[in-house]
Amino acid sequence: MSYRAVARKDFQDAVRSRWIWVLSALFIVVFAGPALLRFTLGIGLGDTNEATGITVLFIQFMKEGTAVLVPIIAIVVGYASITRERESGTLKLLLSLPHSRGDVVLGKVLGRSAVVALPIAIGFLVAGLVLIPATSGGAVSRFVAFALLTVVLGVVFVGLAVGISAASESDRQAMVGSVGLFLLTSLFWGTAAGRIASALNEYAGVTVQQQYLVELGLKVVNPVAAYKTLVDSLVYASQMEARQQLFGFFLFFDPAAAEALGDELPVVFTDPVIAALLALWFVVPVYVGMTVFERVDL
Repeated sequence: MSYRAVARKDFQDAVRSRWIWVLSALFIVVFAGPALLRFTLGIGLGDTNEATGITVLFIQFMKEGTAVLVPIIAIVVGYASITRERESGTLKLLLSLPHSRGDVVLGKVLGRSAVVALPIAIGFLVAGLVLIPATSGGAVSRFVAFALLTVVLGVVFVGLAVGISAASESDRQAMVGSVGLFLLTSLFWGTAAGRIASALNEYAGVTVQQQYLVELGLKVVNPVAAYKTLVDSLVYASQMEARQQLFGFFLFFDPAAAEALGDELPVVFTDPVIAALLALWFVVPVYVGMTVFERVDL
């Protein structure tokens, strides 16, 4: 298929430009470095408690960093994927070949996704070689699931960046849109969700329990928060406990939120629903970007 040719060329260009090797080295340092601390500094990452797993501290520590680093790298890799070729004129040459505009967008998404996913996988592989020999079977499955979720996060933000690039007229416009979305999801979304829920409690008469449910609903729509809470589901005893972590930071959370949410988790906040929401952050921007790109005059 034509989109496969675009994806293959995009990936090969990244290999030739050494993007793959630079990112791989970065992720090896980022992921394997904390794992090596277990041996060099004697840090105990090996709690064998069934609810947490042997890699819980590693996962909890790395989750906060990957939730920032991976989206940034995905945006850098993807934001100019189409606009740069559009500004340089090579896009018209590409479209003169048997490629449709949809093939170009889909190929760019797949090629850039591979550019991000492969180095992440390599980084986790090296970290796994350090951690897994000292872990149990259950901990290995959690570690692998954490790696897969991190790859998914990277692919989601590649889709976002390429979708924005496809709908933009210039590199500058694509960069502003991508960076703005990153700042919104990483810095401002949680605060806005809390203020909206508090305002509903204060001015609309919703109960405290409803306030926290509204805040939770607003938070899990955010792709970064969705990723974090799915990772938390790997290391906490229940999905409810994982959702409660969205009301705190690292190993600390708001006890008022835990009390208000109770013990029964509504279906809309379960892992499959949140995973579907995360997937939509990939599908919708790519589709919208492709639709806009099909209609623009190059």
